Amino acid sequence: MALTTENIKMALASLRVNKLRAFLTMLSIVVGVFSIIGAMTALGILTNGISNSLSQLGSETFTVKKFPTIQMGGASWMKYLHRKTIMYDQIKFVRSFTNLPSAVSAENTLAPLTIAFKNQKSDPQFNLTGSDDYFAVNHNYTVSEGRMLTREDVEYARDVCILTTDLINRVFINGEKPLGKTVQLNNRPYEVIGIFETKGSGSGASQDNFALIPITNMLKYFTDKDLASLTMTVRAASEEQINPTIDEVIGAMRSARGVKPGADNDFEVEDNSSLNLQFQSFSDYIVYAGAGISAIALLAASIGIMNIMLVSVTERTKEIGIRKALGATRSSITAQFLTESTVLCLIGGIIGIIIGIAFGNIVAIFMHAPVYIPYLWIVIGLLVCTFVGIVFGLYPAIKAAKMDPIDALRFE
Repeated sequence: MALTTENIKMALASLRVNKLRAFLTMLSIVVGVFSIIGAMTALGILTNGISNSLSQLGSETFTVKKFPTIQMGGASWMKYLHRKTIMYDQIKFVRSFTNLPSAVSAENTLAPLTIAFKNQKSDPQFNLTGSDDYFAVNHNYTVSEGRMLTREDVEYARDVCILTTDLINRVFINGEKPLGKTVQLNNRPYEVIGIFETKGSGSGASQDNFALIPITNMLKYFTDKDLASLTMTVRAASEEQINPTIDEVIGAMRSARGVKPGADNDFEVEDNSSLNLQFQSFSDYIVYAGAGISAIALLAASIGIMNIMLVSVTERTKEIGIRKALGATRSSITAQFLTESTVLCLIGGIIGIIIGIAFGNIVAIFMHAPVYIPYLWIVIGLLVCTFVGIVFGLYPAIKAAKMDPIDALRFE
């Protein structure tokens, strides 16, 4: 232990003497470790946010849409692009000709949204959602004041809206009650008939930053009903009934869209399990990319460390000769230089870990997501740095240990 402590002290002293050289050598280690730790921190934050969103949506709920939520690679994207849009009449058909769903809602989202009330006007920072009387049930929203949309609101495309707390806090700043007031949503007047209870954040974004209007009103004033592809959200009666419900909805949707027998579905059906599989595939790409970047950076750093240690051995030939003359063994000389290379790598690795975690969590703060620390990858990063220090410091250490003390003392 005394030898190890002494070697560490000597390693740190050597780094202090050659600050610039040590910094430049550590820099590549820092970049390599930062890239993987930063990527894993961001991935962990994203994973937690998506898992939280999926749990809030409910395991008995699924969606039908034109495009998949997550798509890696462009080979199949043209197939999705050429699909027919999902129209409101098709969703009404599914609602009418299925028995198992407990709720079927049609949805579309438009961004950005500006809300105005009297002399207060927001930046275009919110979303406008069009849906129907089943929206709150399918997305676990609760109307805390006023009422939810009704079938009559949807049928007659009424100019009514339900607001979330982010919008209310932005324009109702004088303590006025929103219910019954008229607000401007992208310069169109809407009567506030309800207020959603605050829900908080999910997937790193606020879930209280939209206004809800009847889907028919949105199709009438904000989108082209023949071009806008809607999303259909369906709630099964229970988690056990979700697969039979999916099968029934697929059959009705194929009939509504005129899909021929034997042909593939021209729409996506996504539930918690399918979204998790999609996200797992997406996250694998991030892991591979981070690992690849890290491997390249660490390889360059490893060669640099070997170079630096060989230069160090040459510069300290006389010091090595004196130590050997005073009785230092080959193993102690080898341990000294191995310790130096390992300490160099570990310091670089620790700096990279700190920067990676800080960077990832600064992003998380801006996304209103919880702080995340990838403990497993921190351990892996430190082990890799130790491995690099030992393997690429071994040859210079052996070279130093094999020096003849007489020749070393004569070295100029």
